[in-house]
Formats: sequence, structure tokens, C-alpha cells
Amino acid sequence: MKKMILRGTRGIVLWLSLLFFLFLTAVSLVSTAYFNQSDFYGERPRYRADFVLFHLLFIFLILAVLAFLDRRKILDRIPVRALAAGAVIFVIAASILWVRVSHTYPEADQKAVSWVAYLLTQNNFLFFEPEKYMQIYPNQLGLMAILEVLYRLTGGENWDAFRYLTALANGAVVYLLYKITNRQFHSRKADCLVLIGSACCVQIIFYTTFLYGIMLGLAFALGAFYVLLIFLEKGRIRSAVLSGILIGISILVKNNYSIFLAAMVILLLWKALEQKSWRFLIGILILLLASAGLSRGLTAFYEQRSGMEIGSGMPKTLWIAMGMQEGERAEGWYNEFNYNTFLETGCDAEKSDAIARVSIADSLEKFKNDPVYALDFYYKKTVSQWNEPTCEALWVNQFHSGEFSWIVQSIYDGKLYTVLEEYMNLFQSLVYAAVLYALWRCRKDWTMEQLFLPLVILGGFSFHTLWEAKSQYIFPYFVCLLPWAAAGLWRAEEDLLSLAERNLAERKKEMKIRKNAEEK
Repeated sequence: MKKMILRGTRGIVLWLSLLFFLFLTAVSLVSTAYFNQSDFYGERPRYRADFVLFHLLFIFLILAVLAFLDRRKILDRIPVRALAAGAVIFVIAASILWVRVSHTYPEADQKAVSWVAYLLTQNNFLFFEPEKYMQIYPNQLGLMAILEVLYRLTGGENWDAFRYLTALANGAVVYLLYKITNRQFHSRKADCLVLIGSACCVQIIFYTTFLYGIMLGLAFALGAFYVLLIFLEKGRIRSAVLSGILIGISILVKNNYSIFLAAMVILLLWKALEQKSWRFLIGILILLLASAGLSRGLTAFYEQRSGMEIGSGMPKTLWIAMGMQEGERAEGWYNEFNYNTFLETGCDAEKSDAIARVSIADSLEKFKNDPVYALDFYYKKTVSQWNEPTCEALWVNQFHSGEFSWIVQSIYDGKLYTVLEEYMNLFQSLVYAAVLYALWRCRKDWTMEQLFLPLVILGGFSFHTLWEAKSQYIFPYFVCLLPWAAAGLWRAEEDLLSLAERNLAERKKEMKIRKNAEEK
């Protein structure tokens, strides 16, 4: 029974991941979701067909280059630690440079959270009052707290202070991806490839200017997983405590990283059943208590300072209802239903929840009566998020002012914009195809620990299929694919080289036989 549960759980994660990446790879090779620059403010994804042969040639070219480097033993001669240092320094430096030259300014939620944080430095709690921002979006409390600390340290509403912190987080993400790859795949080539791939993932750099905590939260989430791997190996309780603190901070910065926590709990449950050890159950308890304690502690701190209770904000059902609706942007994307409904009910959670449940029932009835429409709706909702290769990395830089160099101006609205968009399109296809190959090539060998990141991806897919959609939300999951893409490229390159060498040996054998026959 135990073996059946363990094999079944692993098999579900593996085969669902295989099916999902088969779908993503196929879709990314033949089409692309994109944004017209004229539609930037409206945030309306559009769709176009891709030239499949061009994508396949790009993938084959990358494999050919890797095979050439492998035959020359170049990757074997590269000092991995030096490459890691170079990749981290490059990403941090490029991120800081982009902050300096881009001249962007925050709008929408970025602007709101930043302004609330600045007011807090003046001990002004206006936005903690009923029907104000922090009562509607209490999930922003962690990000707001970080901004307040930075603004107090640097003076004023200093956006760049957070951006420089994000640049450091970018470097931490690159380093952690390398350490996770090293611990999970035990391949020097994969280590090199994940570092090169991270440096080539330009979306990371463009996201530096975005005051929303995505990369900062990801750095803490990856750190939590890396420390959890140490806990699984050595069983030290202090590692579980540190992992719990890190994932708790990650969730405070961005609530979506709760998906990492859920995946960590599933992994620990699996290990507890596999090894019949209470140590892993204790680990689960530590993770949950640490994350919940940090969240409740921060809320209590600001409630004490403001003298006002911080509510739970909009009911979750409002977001689910909106995720089942059409709108001006795309299927399941933000259409103001949740915000407007909450305000119209006077921020009454019960009334809003009742309206949301009626909307959900109406959508379900519509899907039930028209399955073709339902299939088309969720297909578009999925590809508008997972097949938009920029992950809105260029979109988040749309608000800018001042004088720019011709290079920056071209990135914003010239030829370099088109070049970068197409580069990210090819890069996405390469990553998806490499992950698919890795999953399939060693499908019988992957352990549950190694399948952790695919489990996170499945969690992200499930969550944003139900929740509000946005390709921006997919960005951290895409970054998490880089270790698996490195493993897939390493395997594919070795298989390609082995096939070429086998064909060459067979040709030599045939030529030798033919030569011997001619001599006779």
C-alpha cells in the first residue's frame, strides 16, 4: 500500500508535468501571445503564428554549439565557481545599469504600495482606515513593510532603494538556481548551463525596476527550498526552522509563494511516508508555524501602530469569479469585477462573497451548457499567460520619462524592442523543449526531491487557472524552470553527440568492410 501511494504520487507529478510541458512546447513552437506597444496601458494580449522551422533550427543550433563545446572539453575546463561569480556579478551589474538608464516610475499597485509606505514613515495611517487600500489589499502588508524600512533608511519615497535591493535579489536567484541544480542533478555541465541560462534570461534584468517584490520573494522561496534540501539530507531541525523563516518572508513579500510552501509540505509528507520518520512531520509543523507566525506577527505590529484592525480584505471568491469571466484584456484577466464589487458592498466581505458565488455559479452553468466555449476560454486563459514569452518584462517598464540614450529608446519603442521580444520567444521555446526532454528522457529515474520544481509549476498552473490571470504572474515559475532546462539541454546534447559518434563509427565500419571487399 505504501509503495503504491509513493509511486502513484510521484507518477502523478511526473506525468502531469510531461503532459503540461508537451502542451507548452507544442504551443510555443507554433504561436505566441504578445502585446502591441499601443495596447500597453490596456494590457491586451494578442496572438500570432510562429515559424516553427525557425524555432526548431534555433534549438538545434544551441545543441550543436553545446556538442562542439563538449567535444572540445571546453565546459569541463571552465571553473564552475568562477562562472557562478561571473554570472551573479553580471546579472547584478546589468540590473543596476537598467535601473540607472531606464528612468521608469511606478504606477497602479506599485505606486499605491509605495505611497502607503512613505506615509508610514510620517506615521500617517490614512490608508489603514475602513474602505482604504490596506483594508482592501492586506496581502500587500509585507511589501509595504520592506518599503517603509528602506524609505526610513534612505529618506523620502526612494524607489531606487528597493530596485537596488531587487538587483541583489536577482543575483541571489541566479546563485540559488546554480546551487539547487548542483544538489539535484549532480552534473557539472548542468551547473554551467543553468548559470549561462540565468545570465541569458533578460526578463530578470528588466523586472528590476518593478516595485512589486517578485524577484525578492523568489529569492527567499528558492532559499527556503535549498535549505529544505539540506534538512532532507542531514535532518537538522535548525535547517527546517531556517527554511520556515525564509518561506514565511517570501510569502509576506508575495502571497503567491504560498504555492512553494504547499509543495514543500507535500514533499515532506512523501518523505515521511517513504522513510517512516516523524522528523519530516516535525519539519512540516515548523514550516507552517514559522510562516503563519511571521504573517500574524507583522499584522499585529501594524495593528498596534495604527490602532486599527487589519481585515482579511476582499474574499478569495471574488478573484475566482473574476478568473472565470471575460474582460477587455483577455479571458480570466483583471476586469475590475472584484474591486468594484467589494466597494459597492461597502467592503462587506459576506455580501461580496455572496455576489461572487452567484457569478461563479453563472460561469459554471455557461461552461456546462457550452463545452466548446469553456475549452476555448481556458485555452486562451492558459496561453495568454504561459505562452507570452516576455512575461510582461517589457510591459512593466512602460511608464518612463526623461531623456534616454538611443539604445534605451530603441528598447522602449524601436527595433531593439522587436529583437528582444523575438529573442525571448526563442528562449522560451528552448526552455520548454529542454524541460520536456529532461522529464521524458529520465522519466523512470527522477526522485520526488528532483520533481519539486515541476510540482511548484503544476501548483502555479492550477492556481492561475482558477485565479486571476496575468503573464506577469508566470514569470517566477519560468525562472524556476531554468535548472530543469539545463538538465534537459545537457541530456539532449550528450544524446545528440552519442548518436553522431555512433553514426560516424558505423560509417567507418562500412567503409572498412567495403575497402576489404575491394582489395579481395
